[in-house]
Amino acid sequence: MTIAKNGRLALLAFALIFISTLSVLLARRLNMGPMSPVPAWRTFGPENAAIQIYEFTDFACPACRGASETLTETLRVYGGDIRLRFKHYPLIHIHPWSMHAAAYSDCAGEQGKFTEYAELLFATQENWGEAKEEPAIFGELALKLKLDWPKMQACANSPEAIRRVKLDMAEGDLKGVNATPTFFINGKRSVGGGQLLDKVRNFDNLLGKKR
Repeated sequence: MTIAKNGRLALLAFALIFISTLSVLLARRLNMGPMSPVPAWRTFGPENAAIQIYEFTDFACPACRGASETLTETLRVYGGDIRLRFKHYPLIHIHPWSMHAAAYSDCAGEQGKFTEYAELLFATQENWGEAKEEPAIFGELALKLKLDWPKMQACANSPEAIRRVKLDMAEGDLKGVNATPTFFINGKRSVGGGQLLDKVRNFDNLLGKKR
């Protein structure tokens, strides 16, 4: 009797584990579920825009720098038709300082200059992306923008700032992100600047259907 009961419990536990694993795999495969909220300083465009973009990116990634330029121009052209949300996905196994860069950018955002600091990080990525020691340029960029550097340092080393970046990374993993930049445009996944451009070329048609 006890053996049979234990067997049923073991079978039930196995079934629950199998269902849970299958659900995660399906979520990654189908990009199921809503995205988590993004801080205001990493959000651009009206909430009800016809085109909703989530970008997972790494400041040390050359392809991400190119995609950032494309997105800047796209936002300029399409204005109120796009809502862009920027999410961190630092590839720390190949870019050792990208986690630091992500945290510093958020802390610049808390001082009202996320966009400006992010642009400088992309522009100078060759100077810090593969540095042996923590690059002094992070502080130099802050001073260039007249930011409070000691405050940024304290912020970037805080558990909250690190947790915020890691939550983005965990969400990216759940969504099946394994390269940067990765975009979710109205729920559909695109990887790299080439696929982004293909989507942008179709925005006029997409907006025509929405009007």
